[in-house]
Amino acid sequence: MNDILSLRRLCYLLRGDLITGYRSLLISSAGVAAVILVVAMLTMIVHSDYTGFSSFHRAAFTIALFTWGIVASSHAFLSLHDKTRNEAYLLLPASALEKTLARLLAVTVGMVAYLLIFSTVVSVIVESLNVLLFGVRRPFFDPLDPMVWDYISLYIVVQSLYFLGAAWFRRAHFIKTTLAITVAFIALTVLALIALRIAFADLWSVAWDIPYAFEALHDWLTGPAEKILFAVKLLLPIACWCIAWLRVSEAQTSDGV
Repeated sequence: MNDILSLRRLCYLLRGDLITGYRSLLISSAGVAAVILVVAMLTMIVHSDYTGFSSFHRAAFTIALFTWGIVASSHAFLSLHDKTRNEAYLLLPASALEKTLARLLAVTVGMVAYLLIFSTVVSVIVESLNVLLFGVRRPFFDPLDPMVWDYISLYIVVQSLYFLGAAWFRRAHFIKTTLAITVAFIALTVLALIALRIAFADLWSVAWDIPYAFEALHDWLTGPAEKILFAVKLLLPIACWCIAWLRVSEAQTSDGV
């Protein structure tokens, strides 16, 4: 059996996480469904023509994905840092890669798949009630909507940062990761402005020409920026996941022996 990656051990880890976490998952699901139901009913009452919020369930899916998914990602390695549980977690008969993959699959593939099914079922229930109470309904949630998958791809990028923060920071994972992202964003913005000022001095002199600036921005976003953003969306999650794996390996080597 492979000492680094075994599908059998990985399945055991996933099953163990599901057994220990399914109660909180059901409670959270009930809470989210209740909020969606209440907001859906209120919006139907407020909009007497029933034409508002046609993309309501897509918006609800997006909000649930980013809030629920990011919080879950930032808590992915609580067992690693909790002094009352880290010894049992580190001594599990599984490699650091398997432990990292188990938590990663749960907050990426597992979270996305679950919310796609959850949102579809909730939309059918909510809109069936709308038909009974108001005689009309909004469109059901469409899991094949291209915009939904655009949001999912963006979630993967953001999630990877919080997944890394969960492995890296010992406490206040969500707050510290958010602070680190904010500081890094500000620093990169300042560096980019300085680089643009130095490298493109001629263009900088007309940067305050708003129509010209918007036209140049549009050309850049549909040209080089599109390729750069694609590379970032592909490479950044992989880099964050690999660093998280190295962090778990370090903790297992230093503390698990």
